[in-house]
Amino acid sequence: MQFSMRRARLAAAFLTLMVATACSSWDTPGAGLENYDSLMRIGDGQRANDDPMGAVNVYRKAQALNPKSPDPPIRIGQSMLAAGGNAEAAAAFQEALKLKPGNGEALRGLGAALIAMDQPALALAQFDLATTMDPTDIRALNGAGVALDLLGRHAEAQGKYQAALERDQGYVSARNNLGLSQAVSGDYAAAIATLSPLTGAVGGAGGTPRTRGNLALAYGLQGDMANAARWLRADLDEPSVQRYLIYFGRLRSATPEVRTESIRANPEYFPRPAAARR
Repeated sequence: MQFSMRRARLAAAFLTLMVATACSSWDTPGAGLENYDSLMRIGDGQRANDDPMGAVNVYRKAQALNPKSPDPPIRIGQSMLAAGGNAEAAAAFQEALKLKPGNGEALRGLGAALIAMDQPALALAQFDLATTMDPTDIRALNGAGVALDLLGRHAEAQGKYQAALERDQGYVSARNNLGLSQAVSGDYAAAIATLSPLTGAVGGAGGTPRTRGNLALAYGLQGDMANAARWLRADLDEPSVQRYLIYFGRLRSATPEVRTESIRANPEYFPRPAAARR
């Protein structure tokens, strides 16, 4: 009995020490930032697990601990973009830029939010500022190209994509966007040459539904419906393939202006924002 009582007193003393240590750690210099780092990691994990709104809640707690860092509002903006909350994302990126003007990640994020809000001219200004700050920023060059394509300035857009590819030949997004831009502007042979390596036709690795779909579009606009159908069948059932072939045929018979506008307005080629997730 005496041994048990002694053991109980020791356990109580140990628990008291643990509680006291846990409470006092918040008052220790640097302890809040350590907790901030943990919260940022948790938020990153939730975002990686397709829980952007859960990540936003965690990032906001981190922001309360370290309000001078631009990282939490940047992550909030990225999460809101993934959830379809484009206006909230733009506000978060703007908040980050107040904390760190010229931050490339925040500028690119704001540009992406503005693209999603169908404001390509304002988006272009953000991407251009990012490349002014860092001329080697290939993601900003790629974003500027998308904004220019949406504005109908395809030759300038292709220049941006090519500038990005000069810095990184393996940058798939810029090559895919370049090929789509070439197809939209009527240079079908160039589009096929650009996109084929991404799809496996010329030693590529198979590509993605988007790169294969863009290659099918280029073939269809060129009038090669057999190759267009071949690439469509990689991802679609036969009724869907036939609908796309009809669409390509209608595009070929349209005026260049109508054809370009139709493709640019088609979310299959120029994605539009998804519905917000709450």
